[in-house]
Amino acid sequence: MGLKVLVSLLALCTSSIDGATLPYHDGYDYHFNHMGVHLDLALNTKDNLMIGGKAYVELPVSSIYEFIETNIHMFKDLLTPYQKQILDTTIVEIGKLFKIKTSMFKDFLKIKTIKADITFSGEKVLEGIYDIAVDYTFVLKDGTEEKGTLKMKREKVGGKFITSVEVVSKSLTVPTKITVICNLPYTHDITVTGSFGKLFINIANDVNELSVRVVTEYLGHQYKYSAVLSLVEKFFTLTYQEPSEQPKTFVIKHKIVNSYPRIEITGYVPATSYYKVGEFKTELIQNKLYDYEVKHTFNGFEILKLKIGLTKANMEITLAYRNFLKTRMVVDYTKKMVTVLFPKTNTWITGNTSIEVNIEYQPTNKANPLEGGHIKMVAMKGSVPLFKFGGYFGLIINAAKYELLFKNFYLENALIINELGHLEISTDIIEAKFNAKIFIDLINKYGILNKIAVEAKAEKNTEVLFNIIFTTVETSPKLHIYFPYFLKKVLNIHDIKYLETKFEHVVSGYEHTITIGCNYKNIKFVVKITPTMFAYEHLVGQVSHFKHVVEFKFENTAKSFLVAVKSKFNLHEESPLYKMLYHLSPNYACFKDMTTNYHFEILDKTAMKAYISVYVLKDTALIFHFEFNNMQFPYKIMLKAPYLIVEYKPSTKEVKIVINSVTKTYYPTLTPIGENKFEFGINGEALAHVVIGIKNIEIITLHKALPTITAIFTWKTFSIFENSIGIQLLYKQIAHKILVGWNVNTLAKAFMEVKMTGSGTNMLGDYELFHHLNWNIVDIKKIDLISTGKVLSTGLPYLNTPMMTNGQLTFNDFVVNMKMIVKHKTETYTLIFLTKPFKIAFLPFFTFP
Repeated sequence: MGLKVLVSLLALCTSSIDGATLPYHDGYDYHFNHMGVHLDLALNTKDNLMIGGKAYVELPVSSIYEFIETNIHMFKDLLTPYQKQILDTTIVEIGKLFKIKTSMFKDFLKIKTIKADITFSGEKVLEGIYDIAVDYTFVLKDGTEEKGTLKMKREKVGGKFITSVEVVSKSLTVPTKITVICNLPYTHDITVTGSFGKLFINIANDVNELSVRVVTEYLGHQYKYSAVLSLVEKFFTLTYQEPSEQPKTFVIKHKIVNSYPRIEITGYVPATSYYKVGEFKTELIQNKLYDYEVKHTFNGFEILKLKIGLTKANMEITLAYRNFLKTRMVVDYTKKMVTVLFPKTNTWITGNTSIEVNIEYQPTNKANPLEGGHIKMVAMKGSVPLFKFGGYFGLIINAAKYELLFKNFYLENALIINELGHLEISTDIIEAKFNAKIFIDLINKYGILNKIAVEAKAEKNTEVLFNIIFTTVETSPKLHIYFPYFLKKVLNIHDIKYLETKFEHVVSGYEHTITIGCNYKNIKFVVKITPTMFAYEHLVGQVSHFKHVVEFKFENTAKSFLVAVKSKFNLHEESPLYKMLYHLSPNYACFKDMTTNYHFEILDKTAMKAYISVYVLKDTALIFHFEFNNMQFPYKIMLKAPYLIVEYKPSTKEVKIVINSVTKTYYPTLTPIGENKFEFGINGEALAHVVIGIKNIEIITLHKALPTITAIFTWKTFSIFENSIGIQLLYKQIAHKILVGWNVNTLAKAFMEVKMTGSGTNMLGDYELFHHLNWNIVDIKKIDLISTGKVLSTGLPYLNTPMMTNGQLTFNDFVVNMKMIVKHKTETYTLIFLTKPFKIAFLPFFTFP
């Protein structure tokens, strides 16, 4: 069957190509020689195509291209107008590309015929072992030939799989050979040779080291590149070496000196317009527990040195650049005050006067300084103030509320930097004020969220810069933004002074109406929700720019089940969405009314009598219609679209497909050949044996071109609410099994379970994947989820012992509590996430707070 399909496709593609009949080649079993296409095929065994064989192929490339170019109108007759539009645009763009006259397109158009001798061996292809060799010849229109060889091979050597790909171009212009050797997952070698030289790439990894090495060779000269990451010796190295030169390296190494860590970064810098050639070294040193140092040297000369020393009430920082530009900063701190001093020795930044910065904090409650207090910061140059900053901040955290307050903050700044880089005092003093408040009500809620209020206001020289208010504490929540720069420069809004958005929520019986209004162009967004309907609408003034209404119905009884959904989406011509769709395609993508109807009904669960209907209307045109009905005989399955109709009639066992009036008919058959055993075929050709049991179906393939595979499907019941389904695939010693179970008779308390097992594969070995999920939904405020899992694969080094998981997620009164435990070998890892009190942890690595 496979040979017939291949031959038919070739015949169809070349049915109008003129060409001479070519002679058959000896030693082949099958031949195809028609209209310029020549195929000879020989199989090692005719019972199985995958065992191996050889083939000879000739394709008239130039004739096929001319045929497609001449008869493109035949393909257009099968397309919709929208598809024709896309095809015409594509042809124009491709034509533009060909006019560029790049070498790639010119070389392609020069090819007249492609010839190939193919030998293949795949007796053990399902075990990952195969061997393919192709000798190809490109015959150009001027009679010259370009020859080459492609080889692909995968074999097992010493218990490991080695994959190699070799491409050899025998062209006189660019003879090229590419060889790829893979030993997954450890080493990979890639070699490319040709008239340009040789390129070799090696990638190697194990549990201790990962390395990548590249060598390029041209005219006998080698250029070497490498990258090595060592997990044992704790270093990372990059190396580059040109012919007859010393290697240029970049190394990051971790050390322990006198029981304290040290990081060294060394390397070689080539000469550039910014740097001289030489070696550099950067060290990050911890001398003592509170004594740190950073050094940077170049060609043995110290460029930068930073020292940080900490004591109980003092921190001293010294920075030296090239041993002549030094900066020293001393920080004294107590519980209430921090003093930052730049001594007179820093002449390059302070002139001949010291600079001192005092930061003072007076808490309102000394027992708990974080509750709030007054902050004051003053910077002095000698006895002259440079800037002043301060204000009050308060923090309240209790069972009723969270509140953060910034009150009466001020900034008086007279500090500038002159042309020489020195600090100077300006006569123009900038005065700024800032107030802000963040409030979260932990008792009262707006909907499902806690009530919140945020306010911020800033002034500069008595002029208001911005004033932002967002609150859900009031009856009608609102967002108020006064920010002239943002409105005019960013949003390009000039006709209003501020933006204000109000939020209203009205409840009338079972109907909820949510309205969000904005003072800009009187924009509104309205949402309505009822037990059987959901709708949202966007209005500008009194004009509806878009409206979407979804009506639904759900019924579930002991005998029947019904889900019905009807959706209507309306667009106005002034809507941005309508304009975007019109730009894409005014005829096919654009619409004013889109209607979708879904109807899924089971009238009798025991007899599985069902009616399913789905249709989509765009304005008044039918886009899609699917219908299934087995409530009365004959049963009906129908699919309609503007250019596609698929219909199945069980009475005649006929599948009818109509595409643009081109009809193809397929006749599937199921013929009894024994007790509960049938033969399945299409158009008289047998494809598989089917054995039907009470609660299982077994399928065995018969196709000669495929290996014999057995598939077994099992089920527990015919219920869609509680069931267990199994799928098992068997081929020789290889077996895979999937088991899926669930119980959702009560959606509020149910479970789902998935288990996958297998054996006989070289890569995975014997494997098992398992996951079980239980949930219990008491109400919207209380939800519990519990999961367990297992992962095992004897073929993978890291999973050859079981990895077990156990998780729990609780949602109780809007508090999320999650805990996931993973056990692998002797290690246990725990992920914790809690919202009240807040906590996040990944044990044993970290916990916050």
